[in-house]
Amino acid sequence: MKIEISGQEKLTALFREGLPSGKLSKSHEAIANFVMGALDSIPYCTEEDIALRVGVSTPTVSRFWRSVGFDNLKAFKKHLQDTRQASPANKMQDILHKVSPDSMVSNMMAMAIDNLETTREMISQEAFYKAVRVLHESRTIYMHGAGTAAALTELLSFRLNRIGLCVQILAKSGHELFEKLVHADSRDAVVLFGFVRTSPEAEVILQQAEAARYRTILITDLFVSDMISRSHIALQVDRGDMNGFHSMVAPIALVDSLAVGVAGLRGEAAIGKLEQLHDMRKEYMGLIPK
Repeated sequence: MKIEISGQEKLTALFREGLPSGKLSKSHEAIANFVMGALDSIPYCTEEDIALRVGVSTPTVSRFWRSVGFDNLKAFKKHLQDTRQASPANKMQDILHKVSPDSMVSNMMAMAIDNLETTREMISQEAFYKAVRVLHESRTIYMHGAGTAAALTELLSFRLNRIGLCVQILAKSGHELFEKLVHADSRDAVVLFGFVRTSPEAEVILQQAEAARYRTILITDLFVSDMISRSHIALQVDRGDMNGFHSMVAPIALVDSLAVGVAGLRGEAAIGKLEQLHDMRKEYMGLIPK
């Protein structure tokens, strides 16, 4: 089974190609960023709505669709509707068709290597080291990730806690999110895993950052999204095709890199905490065997 490239992927690919060569005008870049960050609401938008939100003319919006391979807004909405029907079952069928049963591990490893190589090229070293410093300096680090990203919050929390940082994992969804987020202020940071789209919880976290003045570190697989421009630091990873099987290899590698970077910055303080942990394990080995 072959899943057709989605409107989101088509826009992303064309935007990526147009950026270095200047194919997309500044107005069209602004439209692309808006559309990519608001895909859930695009089916209900008119060209006038988009023009008003982006701050361009309606004719500029009309010309935009042709510049990225669609006849008009109606055609983009239809393509978006068709391709957004990719279900978890479809994604699994897609990956099973891409790998050979006789060499599944080799095929999966090869795809993982490709994800890692793409991520290595995408990651801004400057943004990465800014993120490391923000984590090091923060009083409390709050984290949010839903779905498979919840495992990333647990991993990063585990690694940072053991070197002496205070980490709080926010509720994945619902009003419980507010219970911890209400305590975040300018001395703190929020690490937000924003994959595929802007969730309601991500929207709350980014809006609240303006009022509470905490710093936000976004880890995302999106190339254009309003989350990127609204976050203090954005780190982009490759997880495979947008409508295909989403690998977590590259995000995990980035999480490990952040933890090692923070440990290096904290120096003896981090090493001292790890030594304390080792001593505590030895002291209570009789009660709690390893």
